[in-house]
Amino acid sequence: MKIAKTTLVLMGLFTLAACASPQEQAARAAAQTQADSAECERLGFTPDTDAFANCQLKLKEIRAQEENTQALRRAQTPPPFWGPWPGYYPHPYPYRRW
Repeated sequence: MKIAKTTLVLMGLFTLAACASPQEQAARAAAQTQADSAECERLGFTPDTDAFANCQLKLKEIRAQEENTQALRRAQTPPPFWGPWPGYYPHPYPYRRW
């Protein structure tokens, strides 16, 4: 029983350690915004104009589309070893012998 409690506590601590704090999330968002601004300036847009804002918006849209594409690829990738448990095959007759 003590092992189960210890394991549960450790799992909870690891879960909390994997989470990013709000300050870390804000810092990442600020760094991304700054990188987007620098990219739009490099492309020749003047800050504080509509074209500059559109450039930043387009960069965000491109990044969101790339994230969606990666998520779809991860969802379509088959699990290793033909499934999550031994003996599972996606086809009823995996080894045909002619």
